[in-house]
Amino acid sequence: MIDGWYRSLDPDLSAIGVPALVCGSFSDNNLHSRGSFAGFEGISSAERHLYTHRGGKWAVFYDREARAAQLRFFEGHLKGRDVPALPRVRLEVRDRADHVVEVREEESWPLERTRWTPAYLTARGLAADPPTVAGSLSFGVRRGGVRFGWTVAEDTELTGPMALRLYVELHDVDDVDLVVGVEKWSGGRFVPFEGSYGYGRDRVATGWQNLALRGLDVGLSRPFEPVPACLVREPVPAGVVVPVDIALGASSTLFRAGEQLRLVVVGRWLSPRNPLTGQFPASYRTRTRGRCTVYWGPDRPARLLLPVIPGRA
Repeated sequence: MIDGWYRSLDPDLSAIGVPALVCGSFSDNNLHSRGSFAGFEGISSAERHLYTHRGGKWAVFYDREARAAQLRFFEGHLKGRDVPALPRVRLEVRDRADHVVEVREEESWPLERTRWTPAYLTARGLAADPPTVAGSLSFGVRRGGVRFGWTVAEDTELTGPMALRLYVELHDVDDVDLVVGVEKWSGGRFVPFEGSYGYGRDRVATGWQNLALRGLDVGLSRPFEPVPACLVREPVPAGVVVPVDIALGASSTLFRAGEQLRLVVVGRWLSPRNPLTGQFPASYRTRTRGRCTVYWGPDRPARLLLPVIPGRA
């Protein structure tokens, strides 16, 4: 819940007008990434630069290219030297954890040419057209989950945040913590990416939302980035289907033709808490009872909003 005390700690980003070099790590989704991108968008600095990457955050921060960019920034703005200006956005696109497809310069974040594309939940997976037939899937909150897949017909770049709209009903419980992930699969195998704390088997993007705090801040929310107001708890009554919007963190990923984008919806954290195979030391509360049903249909157009960058194919 956000009260006056929390609001008193919220900085006025628009008051920041000094030159800024912001590190935007796609690999730190559940820790620093969202604040970095929000900071870049929120400050009013005329000279602001975003340096994105999806490597290990400390390894990248101290590598040769990143240090050269930092020195260029400081030499220009602190020492007043005549050095080439940094790009507004340094964009790094990957197709897996250890392979950079492209590094290029962009002028905005999110990219102005983004084609925000809905992928609708259907009985056969994710589809370009809204469902014409109603359907549903149920899962246990403690161990279960549901997934929906989309096989990419041509090379497709997804760069930016994603947003998921679901319609859900709860059974034997009036609240749940929904966690969603977008994964990449190739040749029937999971494609890993760098994640927080050096976790090497992360997904493309992750999002989470407490269902009782699903009410949105209409002033801050955007179609591709829902922002929960967190002002009033609204437990879900039995037998009632409610909509919920879930924001997923930013990423920049190339899907090759024939590869699959897979949406996963569960009621617990997606990665195991294990020092060898999990996202240790991260640990999140998991509710241990109840079931959840996800609905779709003509009157319930559940969808994942994707940031498709045109021209890649």
